[in-house]
Amino acid sequence: MDSKLDKLRKLRLTTERIHSSLSVEISEILEEQSISNYLDILSTHIGASNTKVAASLFVKRYSFLTVIYLYAMTAWNEKLNVSYKNISLETDDHDKLWLPNFHFHNLESETLHVDRNEWRSYCIEALFKEHISPILNLLSQTTKVSKLILWENIAVYIYWLYGTVLTEEEPIEIVNRSKEDFQFIMNKAPGHLFGDYDINPLNRYCHEGQGIEVRRSTCCYSHLTNSKKYCKTCPHQCK
Repeated sequence: MDSKLDKLRKLRLTTERIHSSLSVEISEILEEQSISNYLDILSTHIGASNTKVAASLFVKRYSFLTVIYLYAMTAWNEKLNVSYKNISLETDDHDKLWLPNFHFHNLESETLHVDRNEWRSYCIEALFKEHISPILNLLSQTTKVSKLILWENIAVYIYWLYGTVLTEEEPIEIVNRSKEDFQFIMNKAPGHLFGDYDINPLNRYCHEGQGIEVRRSTCCYSHLTNSKKYCKTCPHQCK
């Protein structure tokens, strides 16, 4: 288990708790007022011009929960518990970029014991429909930020995970499995596994290959924070 923890720590999992203004139990920010209060604190911390910007940056950072979960699913055939009550964000107040880590109160996982295609669908639904999609809906409803931006924030890190991190794994069966999982998540998975969707919301961001340098179709607003920097793949960089 220690070797697995070491791997997940590189993907922003932590076993430590940090008492700070931005460390929070996910179960405590699932209503409009609570998420608004959190985004106000976050906006001040990162110098966001408004809460719409803060919401986008929140999802960019939150995308690493998706990375942690999908890595375990693909590399080890293990499903982590991503119920809201099982996860907290842990943040150092001195970290001006705001790069939070994820604490799982219970790190036990479910292992594959049925047909893998069926199990993978079950895993994707648990992550996206039951966890990610309600948060995106809440952020969009609260700040009016476009869900197209929020889903692309997640898609970017799925590309990074499957196009970089998992291509370096051994044995080769993990690499082969990662190619199949990537295609399923981005292209083949039906919309209902992601929430109230007829079509897979990630499909519009599916490009040839799995590289991380695919140019975005939306802007994540990173330049409207203290960093004042555009992402390397920002559509504004074309202008």
